[in-house]
Amino acid sequence: MLEVLAKIPGRSKIAYKYSETDIAHAAVLLRGFKGELRGFKEESVVDEHTFWLDFGATNPNLSDQSDTAVYQQQILEIIDRIQLHEVNKVVLSRPSHLYTERADAQATFAALQERYSNCTVFALKHPDFGHWMGASPEVLFEEIDGGYRSMSLAGTRLSGALNWGDKEREEQNFVTKEIYKTLDNFGGHVRMQGEETLNAGPVEHLMTWVVTDAMNAPAVDVLEALHPTPAICGTPTAPAREVIESVEHYDRGLYTGYLAFMTGGLHATVLLRTMQWSQSGITFYAGGGITKDSVPLNEWMETEYKISALKDAVQFK
Repeated sequence: MLEVLAKIPGRSKIAYKYSETDIAHAAVLLRGFKGELRGFKEESVVDEHTFWLDFGATNPNLSDQSDTAVYQQQILEIIDRIQLHEVNKVVLSRPSHLYTERADAQATFAALQERYSNCTVFALKHPDFGHWMGASPEVLFEEIDGGYRSMSLAGTRLSGALNWGDKEREEQNFVTKEIYKTLDNFGGHVRMQGEETLNAGPVEHLMTWVVTDAMNAPAVDVLEALHPTPAICGTPTAPAREVIESVEHYDRGLYTGYLAFMTGGLHATVLLRTMQWSQSGITFYAGGGITKDSVPLNEWMETEYKISALKDAVQFK
């Protein structure tokens, strides 16, 4: 059984239990960065009090954590492979575990909703995937009047900075072009809207909406074609995934997967800014896009900023 609480900007809160079903009849789709797409049908409303009683009461599955030196060495290895023209960009991520028995999951969820009102805030429980919570700024694919849109989101700086650097603009341009190309394969008229700066707490991202009027495009096929986007994997996709597999040395789980609500207006969010709760505490996940212009220490600090923002939202009993 999948249990989900979610608040999508501009929509009513979702609180339902779902049982597994075939993809064609699913009300909700869930997948990790790797693995198979899973489909679920609606069963009943979640009792929120009961939902939180056992949240995080799972056995920890802790991955080896990268320290500063290890992470920077991984970045140098990726830059070498970029210079050999194997890839253009690779998104390198890492986990960071906080050992605690005092974290208050329900209060943390409320804090995320308050702090990240422009993000999809979610909490979910599943016997295979575990217990997860987060506040994701990235829309993979959603229905709008007259069609659909996908968010190109890449490039990170501290909130309030005055300018975007060439590295961030190049990184975002990679993502926008790939999303445009993917949506164009499904027909219809595809267009890119103007570039914006999206605030996500202590950091900001470059963001561009890519819009299509292909209303008859098969939604599941589009979702699977878009996943993984260059924003969470790299470009070209296949070799970037191979590099991630050889360099990261841990299983991302649901981090950088997606959660899609197929009814009431399709909305699929990339599972970013995530924390996995267990009996030993909370595992935070963050990453960044590595290009030929990446500075290893700067990339490490970017993940530190993202993880620190989530840690700051954690409430304690």
